[in-house]
Amino acid sequence: MSGSQSYVGRQTSRSDGHARRAAILEATLALIASDGIRGVRHRAVANMAGVPLASTTYYFKDIKALIHDALVYFAERSMEHNIELKERAFAAVRSYTPESLRDKKSRDMLTNILARLICEHIQRQVFNIENRLLQLAFQEEALRNPQLAKVMIPMDDAVLGSLESFFAQLGSKAPMNEACQVLGLIRLLEYRYSVRRARVDMAECETLIRGMLEGLLLGLAR
Repeated sequence: MSGSQSYVGRQTSRSDGHARRAAILEATLALIASDGIRGVRHRAVANMAGVPLASTTYYFKDIKALIHDALVYFAERSMEHNIELKERAFAAVRSYTPESLRDKKSRDMLTNILARLICEHIQRQVFNIENRLLQLAFQEEALRNPQLAKVMIPMDDAVLGSLESFFAQLGSKAPMNEACQVLGLIRLLEYRYSVRRARVDMAECETLIRGMLEGLLLGLAR
């Protein structure tokens, strides 16, 4: 990653060094998921990663650097799924135009495709409860830590930017409005199902998502 999302810890060109550094970051994420940000300590990370204590202090001068790079590592991992979702969404809407959305049948077809796609995404997010814990832990810590905020902001902007581009392609005059509504409901449902440790009720999920999308797409068709 580049810019404000660059790693701040020591880098290495050796393959064994890359593997050890990755193991340290994976262990840090595991600790954050289980104990929160406050659970990150060099010794605890080293024990979980199965590396000497000196390795963690070699790559990361302090805990702040370690947490920062763990977030960047998490962001890179999350971005792969976000890119996949974006590509599937844009593929679904490729054959639609603002004019075609005036036809109710076309709107309904697109609504059903997008509702299924979004709910499958939510289902995947809820299944990986560790990622939800990490996302929330980093979001909370970013409110206290300006350096983490510099990483979180581009992450949020990238997700919103993709949704904004999606609605702009459908002819929206204010695509950020639709983007915020969609992302808000997605995040709400992710939390709702995750905190209940429940399987995603796909019928309920699709009904809620369809209800929102029907209104948004109808507005674009006018």
